[in-house]
Amino acid sequence: MMKRTTVALALAGAALLLTPLTAGHASANPTAPATRVAACETGGPHTDFRGTGIHMRNRPGGSHVGWANQGDCAYWYQADAGPRVQCPDGSNTVAWQLVQNKRTGVVGYVSACYLG
Repeated sequence: MMKRTTVALALAGAALLLTPLTAGHASANPTAPATRVAACETGGPHTDFRGTGIHMRNRPGGSHVGWANQGDCAYWYQADAGPRVQCPDGSNTVAWQLVQNKRTGVVGYVSACYLG
């Protein structure tokens, strides 16, 4: 009996640790993206993403490795040339930036269209 109780308590504790702090709180619009009031450090290697749902890739134009959104903040490592991308403003670029999403920790390439 002691063993079963210990296992049950351990599972319940793990479930509590894995439950987001917002669980049980209703949102006015649960499908709307969360609004962030975050100020990214800017200048030098620090910048922010422009837009939402931005693909981060393993190489310029390569496979998807993560997502980025404005307010996540980015740490810049290097620039490389890659496939041409048409930016939302209508311009084109072949510049790709290797950055780390400071919120998620994911490192990947993002078209220069979508950075700071």
